[in-house]
Amino acid sequence: MKMKKYIQSMMAFAAIVSFASCSSEDNNTTIENESATKVMTFTATQEGDEQSTRAAISSTESKVINWQEGDQISIFDGKTNNQFTLKNGAGTKSATFQGNAATAAKYTAVYPYQSEASYDTSNGKVTGITLKPTQNATANSFDKEAALMIAEGGDGKTLNFKNVVGYVKVKPNFDCTRIDLKAFDNSAVLAGTGTVSYNNGEPKLDLSNAETKNDAITLTGDIKAGNYYYIAVPPVTLKAGWTIEFTAKDNGKLYSRKGTNPITFTRNKVTDLGEFATTGDYWYDPVRADQEVDLGLTITIGTKNYKVIFAKSNLTTTGLAANEYDYGDYFAWGATEPWYTEIDKTSSPWTATWKKLGGYKSTNAPFYNSSTDSYTKYTPGDALEASDDAARQILKGDWRIPTTEIWAALVNNSTKDWDSTNKGYKFTKNSQTLFLPAAGNVWETSFENVGSSGRYWSGTTASWNRTAYYLHFGDVNLNAQDSGSRTQGFPVRPVRLVEVSQSQQ
Repeated sequence: MKMKKYIQSMMAFAAIVSFASCSSEDNNTTIENESATKVMTFTATQEGDEQSTRAAISSTESKVINWQEGDQISIFDGKTNNQFTLKNGAGTKSATFQGNAATAAKYTAVYPYQSEASYDTSNGKVTGITLKPTQNATANSFDKEAALMIAEGGDGKTLNFKNVVGYVKVKPNFDCTRIDLKAFDNSAVLAGTGTVSYNNGEPKLDLSNAETKNDAITLTGDIKAGNYYYIAVPPVTLKAGWTIEFTAKDNGKLYSRKGTNPITFTRNKVTDLGEFATTGDYWYDPVRADQEVDLGLTITIGTKNYKVIFAKSNLTTTGLAANEYDYGDYFAWGATEPWYTEIDKTSSPWTATWKKLGGYKSTNAPFYNSSTDSYTKYTPGDALEASDDAARQILKGDWRIPTTEIWAALVNNSTKDWDSTNKGYKFTKNSQTLFLPAAGNVWETSFENVGSSGRYWSGTTASWNRTAYYLHFGDVNLNAQDSGSRTQGFPVRPVRLVEVSQSQQ
C-alpha cells in the first residue's frame, strides 16, 4: 500500500526526507491476552523538511508527502506488535491510525508495518526489521516499502516519525532494467534484517549482526532515461568507495562506475551520485588493456560473430592474478567465491583453512557452493547464469567464464606447446601468446596435480547430471571438452566477447 504524495510544483519531487510510506503485506497480528487490549487511535506525523537535507534537490522545488488511505504501521506496547491502519487524514502529513493495543506509558512505532518485528524491552530496540535488498524503481521517487521510519509516543499518543534511512540519488540518461549499488570492496552490509532503535530522536539501524545480510542493493523496474531515482540506504561509510552498475534495457549491456574515495550515507540525507550516460570516460573496466590477450580468435553465436578476448592471468577473489604464471583462486562450478579463507602453500601437498562446514551440501566436499545449489539448479545442456559466474561477479562488465565452444576454438585454432619450465600450456596465434599454468585442482579437501595438470572451468554443463565441461591438459594430453563433478575446485580464466562484422574476422 502506498502514501499519496502531493507535489506543489510541476518540477517538484516527492520529498526524500519527509517521506512517508507504503505498507507491507496486510497480515493480522495475533494479540495475546485480548482482554488487556482496547481500540486506540494515534496521531502520526513525519519528520520536518530540513533545508540541510535538500542539498541534492533544487532549492526552487516545493514538496509535501502525505499519508494515503490503507497505510499501516507497527505499534509496540512493550509486549505485542500491533497492526494499526490509517483512519483519518489521508492526503495530509498528520494522520490518525487506529488498532488494538494494551495501555502503556510509552509506545514505539515502525513504518511500514512489519509482521515479523518485535520489541526488546531490555534495550529499547525493535528486532526483525528489514531494509529491502531489492527495491522497486519509481520515477523521481523511491520504493516506499524501503522508507523505514520509527517513532515514540507517550500518553499524548502523538507519534513523531523519524527517518531511519538515507538515500542515494542517480539520474540515468538511458533506459535501464536495473541499477546495482554496493561497496567497491564488498565490505559493507547495505541491506538485510536487523534492529532499529529510536535513540533519543536520532534513529539507529544496525545490520551488523543480522542473519540475513546483503552487500548490494538492487533497484529494478522500468527505469526511464531522464528521471531521477532514489535508493534507500542504511547510514554507513563505504571506506573503499562505491560501485554502481546500470543494466541497459536495449542490449542488456552492463555499465559500471566507481568512486574511489570513502563515502558516507547519512540518515535523513540525500547523496547525489550524479547523471550517467552511455558515453563518457567515467565507465570503468577493472581489467587494464595490458591484462588482456587478443589472439584474433573468433566464434559464432547464433547469427553474430564475436572476437574472444582472454584475460592474461587467472581469476582471484579480488580481480586478476598479478602475472600469467600465478595460479589464482579455485572455484567450484557455479560458485562465485572459494570455500577456503586461505591456502598454506608451504606444506606439501597444500592445505587450506576451510569455511564453516555447516553451510555445505556435503561435509566431505566443502568446495561445493550450496547457496547456488548447482546440482539442482542446472541440468545437462544449461549454461551458467551471470549471477553464478565468478568472472562476471568479480570482474563485472562483460567478463565471463568461457563456454566449452570457446575452449574448443582455442585448442583447434592455435599452436599448442607444453612449457616444461613454467609448467603450463602455451597457445600461440597471430604472434600472440596465451599461457595457462598447470594449477591443478581441489578434490574434496585435497589439492591435487599442482604443477602437472591444468583444469579450467567452462560455463557449460555436461551430458551427465551434476557435471560440467572443462579444459584439461597435462604435459602429454590436451582435451577441450573433459567433464567432471561440479563440486571440484578449478581455476578460472576469464574471457569477454566483442561483436565483429564478417569483414573484421
